[in-house]
Amino acid sequence: MNLVLVDDHEVVGDRVALADRRAAHLREVVGVAVGQRVRVGIVGGGLGAAEVTAVDGDRVELALGPLAPAPAPMPVVLVLAVPRPKVLARTIEIAAAYGVLGIELVNAWRVDKAYLGSPRLAPGELAACARLGAEQGVTTHVAPVRVHPRFMGYLDAHHPVGAEAGCRLCLHPRDAAPIERAVTAAPAVGPTVVAIGPERGWIEREVETFAARGFAIVTIAAPILRVEAAVSGALAQLALLARR
Repeated sequence: MNLVLVDDHEVVGDRVALADRRAAHLREVVGVAVGQRVRVGIVGGGLGAAEVTAVDGDRVELALGPLAPAPAPMPVVLVLAVPRPKVLARTIEIAAAYGVLGIELVNAWRVDKAYLGSPRLAPGELAACARLGAEQGVTTHVAPVRVHPRFMGYLDAHHPVGAEAGCRLCLHPRDAAPIERAVTAAPAVGPTVVAIGPERGWIEREVETFAARGFAIVTIAAPILRVEAAVSGALAQLALLARR
């Protein structure tokens, strides 16, 4: 946890009292003492520092200092085929640490249908993972995570054929252009949308469906990567390309 992230309703005046996992982390991992300063942020708001004013049992109390505007979210929407429950939380945390605008979990041909019934897809579970990612990445933007049980239902609603398209990318390990070429050539309209498939990738029909809706079929590296590595690699490359 690199950022103590608090909700607006938890702030009373300039004070915050914590008695949950955040307080436990501050006490047991950071080892805070009265007078120490820690980095703090308000969900959807500013970033700054807070002074520890009390450490009492399981409670840690903070006094907030001035807050500065937080950096804008990364202008990327991640479309992700539902991963294995074992790696779902880690993958959400990675994407949320980058501060992506949102994460859309979609069904796909190679997604095990049992995954869609996993309790880890409950809204509260997904929101908690995104919050952990934001704390790791030091961003006050907590990416919303939505689940779409129907692949075509999601695409028809959000990326219909013929709609104006900005930078839309579909990662595919074979016969694809380098990601930097597609990003450079894309019109600067709205956020970048990047679609990453399941462990065995999108099937050809899904790739063709993305292509018909304005998605460039791209690759980020020669190796075939696990989902969490592909997510981190793609977002890192997009962040680097945005600096050019």
